[in-house]
Amino acid sequence: MNRIFYPMKVHAVKLEYKRLELEHMPHGHFTTYKGRKHVVITYDPARPKISNKSKRLLLTTTQRGKAYSEQINTYLMKKSEYDALLSSWHAMYNFEPPKVRFPIRQYSDPHGMNNDFFSRQTDRCGPYVPKNPTVSDHGDLKSKNELFGADLLKMMDIPFKYETEVYLPAIGETINPDYLVNFYEIDRCSYLEILGMNDKVDYSLRTATKITGFSRETYRPGKEVIYIHIYDRQNFDRDYFVSQVLSAFNDMIPDEALDWEPTGMVI
Repeated sequence: MNRIFYPMKVHAVKLEYKRLELEHMPHGHFTTYKGRKHVVITYDPARPKISNKSKRLLLTTTQRGKAYSEQINTYLMKKSEYDALLSSWHAMYNFEPPKVRFPIRQYSDPHGMNNDFFSRQTDRCGPYVPKNPTVSDHGDLKSKNELFGADLLKMMDIPFKYETEVYLPAIGETINPDYLVNFYEIDRCSYLEILGMNDKVDYSLRTATKITGFSRETYRPGKEVIYIHIYDRQNFDRDYFVSQVLSAFNDMIPDEALDWEPTGMVI
């Protein structure tokens, strides 16, 4: 899997979120003038006098030039991401994307699982250390399936933390879900559990206890907790993983958060 196809509401939210990010950062590009590299600033929300007609040209080696260079590099990266999202939108739909009413408010958030909650959580809390960990760019993981999941979350632009901890009073246990994923554009995060090895009795019992604990503590499937059932340990289903995660993301975007303008239709 080399490309992610977002559901419509997720696609619209990601587009508008990046568009607003771009609005609040300096715009520009790089050029070489008289054999020396310069950064060209064409827009800066903090300096209204700078515009396409009144550009700012700075050597990248000066103190201010270095500062702007970092900002313009970030701008160009995010602009490329935005352009790719917009291009794929136009390839799929014959109408313009909607505006999105930020911040997006949830119908219910019983555990306060927002961006602040995500930032406060400590990862890698799990007590079990495998003898032969799966080494990856994400750090040491317990299995290849966890690595496949981590790679796909990164591809979907969904930040995550590995094995945070949550206490479930209903079963009297502190557990370490595989991931805590952050749908930062909608100020929401969810636990994500990869469930496999159902042929092993002890594992199956622990899984059932864990699901019961989540349910009794009002962690709703597809909202506060996302379950990925792996029925074949040797063949990780990437399409299924992506669809489950993005379906949850899409379902947490209320329809009224999108503002469809009739003038956005393409003739």
